[in-house]
Amino acid sequence: MSKLTFNTYWNEKQKLAFNYLLNHPETTEIWYGWWAWWGKSYTGVSWCWMMCNKYAGVRYFFWREELKRLKQTTLETYFKFLTDYNIPESQKGSFNSQDSVIKFNNGSQILLLDLAYLPSDPLYTRFWSLELTWGYIDESAEVDEQCISILSTRVGRQKNEEYNISPKILEWFNPDKGHVYRRYYKPYKEWTLPAYRVFIPALATDNKRLPKSYIEQLEKTNEVTKQRLLYWNFDYDDTPWRLFDYNAILNMWDNPAIHGEKYISWDIARKWKDKSLVWFWNGLDLYKIIKEDKTDLKELSDLVRKEAQSEGVKMSNTIMDENWVWWGIIDNLRCQGFINNARPRQPKKANISTVRNYDMLKTQCYFKLAELVNTGQIRISVEDTDFREKLIEELDIIVEVWLDQDWKTRIIKKEDMIAKLWRSPDVADMVMMRMFYELDKREWVTQEIWSIEYEHEMDRLIFEKDEIQIDFDDEDNPY
Repeated sequence: MSKLTFNTYWNEKQKLAFNYLLNHPETTEIWYGWWAWWGKSYTGVSWCWMMCNKYAGVRYFFWREELKRLKQTTLETYFKFLTDYNIPESQKGSFNSQDSVIKFNNGSQILLLDLAYLPSDPLYTRFWSLELTWGYIDESAEVDEQCISILSTRVGRQKNEEYNISPKILEWFNPDKGHVYRRYYKPYKEWTLPAYRVFIPALATDNKRLPKSYIEQLEKTNEVTKQRLLYWNFDYDDTPWRLFDYNAILNMWDNPAIHGEKYISWDIARKWKDKSLVWFWNGLDLYKIIKEDKTDLKELSDLVRKEAQSEGVKMSNTIMDENWVWWGIIDNLRCQGFINNARPRQPKKANISTVRNYDMLKTQCYFKLAELVNTGQIRISVEDTDFREKLIEELDIIVEVWLDQDWKTRIIKKEDMIAKLWRSPDVADMVMMRMFYELDKREWVTQEIWSIEYEHEMDRLIFEKDEIQIDFDDEDNPY
């Protein structure tokens, strides 16, 4: 075939991405890009096309969480590349929409498949028999980390040894606090990326063909978008309906302490956990954490009782996760049990018409925690790097979600958090349980507006009488 000259138009980051893709056999995992206009999809599809035309019988892939979106985005970019470079018909590849495969005359293929999690296939066994050469994952932040791990074991199995080419996976994703943050950005920031993985961040300004109007528009947009797209601050994200402000989370270690009654929240080690945790609070200040290897319930309850007496904590101010407790430990200690899916608590003297309709107690406590964190009332005095990193990651991915059928206020499911974090959010849950004792101090959504003087007449009509009648003057009646 005639030689193709791919023009990056002075985009140095795109040149660097191609350098790692076409050279550097030791680099097998590459992330490139950041947002629109940076040539990430264009890089991925053109790379796969080049390799399929250069090597006969290889098998590449374009993959995304949803096949429909893959066809609407990545596949369209592929067709645009073919048009831009006037690729002859004999080398374009033939796309079979039914099988979602691009087939080339030399026997090479590009597979288009979705990577969505299926309850019927939790281990992604549908991919176990694939034999792939290299490939490109679009929006990998949306893909389950376990799925990507399995994919990484399937590349390098189709003609790689014959052509002496190393297996590579190219990923791109928008800033996200899930596995991509942990796998790429955090190690990149800490200079701990393994040798086989490279991270190539590209700002909008790296694309020299970017219209000036785009930059001007970014300057006018909200701070979150500006931080991410212009200033390359990965710790800002635009996930809608986040409960916690990111800067407020970081400020917990610097906030002034608000002391008061003392409390304990604790979590018993279960068979997949190595330690039991006992947390001590002075008001809203978390000042002490005990990590215990004990799993014997009697020994652990004796420890908690002893520590509570030493720290001056009443057992009625001691709360533990009741969802995993057996054999009467709560009755023996006379402490408070916390059941995640218990009914939410109603505040005393609440204006019922303005109280949120929470789906469960856990949700209610997380909203209370968000209010106190975002207003700078929670203080963390414990100096523990591992604890700090886990709490920041866990609080930052908590978002409000909706289901249309009952309009109840919900947050992200625990299993979805586990999928993002690759672990259970136990640290955040321990802080959340402390909020149980704050719920009686007037519900936060009505905190500033409720009083007997300002209670609306219509609220009393609706909630104190069975029948409602509203009269309109004839001249004012819009109906």
